[in-house]
Amino acid sequence: MAKNRAKIGNRRYKQGKYLLQNPSKYIGHMPIVYRSSWEFSFCKFCDINDKVVKWSAESLEIPYQISKNGNVENHRYYPDFYVEMVNSLDPEKYDRVVIEIKPKHETNEPIKPKRQTLKMLENYEYSLKMYKQNLHKWAFTKDWCKRRNLKFVIITEDDLKAKGLIP
Repeated sequence: MAKNRAKIGNRRYKQGKYLLQNPSKYIGHMPIVYRSSWEFSFCKFCDINDKVVKWSAESLEIPYQISKNGNVENHRYYPDFYVEMVNSLDPEKYDRVVIEIKPKHETNEPIKPKRQTLKMLENYEYSLKMYKQNLHKWAFTKDWCKRRNLKFVIITEDDLKAKGLIP
């Protein structure tokens, strides 16, 4: 599997192209690009898990709108994964799930810093803006999925650890 590490700020992110072990299960476009070690672990989970029947990475395009200063802007959102899995209660049925993998702290409203330096306030404002944008995008996605009888799930590092996908 091709790997590299991109540096953003002080953090290093594992990025690369995932090489399939079970190509007959994959229904998306190639190459499969993962943007974090968590996404890589989830690709591997989908690829080798017998309960996953079909899967794809960043294959769905979900339109949504944002209103700014009285103007409506059209945007497109590409969730991380689409997965069809055998239903645990009825093996004759499949669950169709749209999945976004996010750090837990990005799913919660950021806390205003106690020490309010310019840099801390700028970081807080950026985090707040991204949080609000994600909430808006996810609300559109939930509605989009509901109309298509799909589930929408946000997976954090806690979920990946609970399933043994990451240490």
